Amino acid sequence: METAQMKAAVNGVESIIGYVFHDRFLLWEALQAAGSPVVHAGGRSFRNGNKRLAVLGDTVLQLVLVEQWYAGEQARVAFDESRQRIGSNDNLTIIGNQTGLNAFVNRAGGMTVISPTTMAATVEAVLGAVYLDGSLQAVTPVMQTLGLV
Repeated sequence: METAQMKAAVNGVESIIGYVFHDRFLLWEALQAAGSPVVHAGGRSFRNGNKRLAVLGDTVLQLVLVEQWYAGEQARVAFDESRQRIGSNDNLTIIGNQTGLNAFVNRAGGMTVISPTTMAATVEAVLGAVYLDGSLQAVTPVMQTLGLV
């Protein structure tokens, strides 16, 4: 069952990314920083917050980037540079803060500031959640909306 906090966060993030979830609990999981008091939702347990979704999201981000590179004529080094620039924690943190995703991260108790690592992981986790909810084809428009491609 959705709480008021979950509903507000999910609606806010859906508005930012331009994607509406079928399984809203996936997005709620993506918004849980490590140490968050929320450790299960939608029948899933996630004791380490969004870390598992972040690993998936990092891989999905790289897959979208490599598919775009493969479709073009650029040298391999162009993909490597793009992946390092776009997928860096610094860039993902900037994206998370500039788009307002940072306002919806459910922090660990006592955490007043969202660290760059937590923000980057949350952006990756959101991409992972979109992938699980809607497929790889759903991820590219979200990455475009966020300014990642």
